[in-house]
Amino acid sequence: MKTGTLIKILVLLLFLLIGCITVSRELFPSGVQAVPPPSEELTGSQTPLVIATGDMSGVYFPMGEAMADLFRKYNGKATGTQVTNASIQNTKLVSQKKAELGFSTVDALALPEMKKRKILALTGLYSNFIHIVTTKSNIRSLEDLRGKRVSIGTVGSGTKLMAERILKAANLASNEMDVSTLSFTQSADALRNGTIDVAFFSSGLPNPVISELASEMKISLVPIPKQVAESLHEEYEFYTLDEISGQTYTGLERTPTLAVKNVLFTYPDLPKQEAYKLVKTLYEHLPESQNAYPEAMEIHLSDATAGIPIDFHPGAKQFFKEIIH
Repeated sequence: MKTGTLIKILVLLLFLLIGCITVSRELFPSGVQAVPPPSEELTGSQTPLVIATGDMSGVYFPMGEAMADLFRKYNGKATGTQVTNASIQNTKLVSQKKAELGFSTVDALALPEMKKRKILALTGLYSNFIHIVTTKSNIRSLEDLRGKRVSIGTVGSGTKLMAERILKAANLASNEMDVSTLSFTQSADALRNGTIDVAFFSSGLPNPVISELASEMKISLVPIPKQVAESLHEEYEFYTLDEISGQTYTGLERTPTLAVKNVLFTYPDLPKQEAYKLVKTLYEHLPESQNAYPEAMEIHLSDATAGIPIDFHPGAKQFFKEIIH
């Protein structure tokens, strides 16, 4: 083969490769995990469904993956999950139709600015528990956080929202600490290498990154005092005093803390029948998710609509009305 012909073939192959990469990026932007299309025997809509989740080391991400599996398997829905900063960022993505579904804690959904965003609930889910993780033996209370290096969660996360409210209720000002805004993964790494002393996590139980950290080194959880919890409950009724049991993580004792409910939501323009099918699929096949992820064991149809500060999508309303009657 002549050299000139060989070069032409190589150039043609290079253009074809670049074209494939470009198409892939257009269909699934950065941060979205592409999911293989469903089998031909499924007759559902092939419009991609993107679920805005959270940090890959949190619970939102694997829960989103589990839901994506269900929707692909039973609804014939090409589905992907997008890694985000969680609650507040998810509401922005969904309201701007950059994602079809998203997870959020109810405290984030109750923020005044959320009234300006067009989002509707599909169902309530499990609860998040605040974990205040430290590697220091001399940090046993919120008061001990003064003068320490503290990660309060990423900007746009429910973790940061709760952390700031807890610190305020405990009369701790941000200028009394060296505050950073790290993700779950970054916080765990910073605790490992000693660049921070304390990290806040708002997560379902158990949180994977905390489980891994507890198996590697000595850590402890800082309790939230009853008076701080009661104060926050009075001001924001959706926070409840709860506990992380001693069986949740290796070597950790029972710890009083705050819990807050999670919600799966969408935008109003999602077709009613599609929203109905998504909620129906979630509950009809919930045992599959429960077998894969322990957090799904805390999703109960009986309290799916309780304590949600935003309106429900008409498709979700139809499903719950049928179940009630």
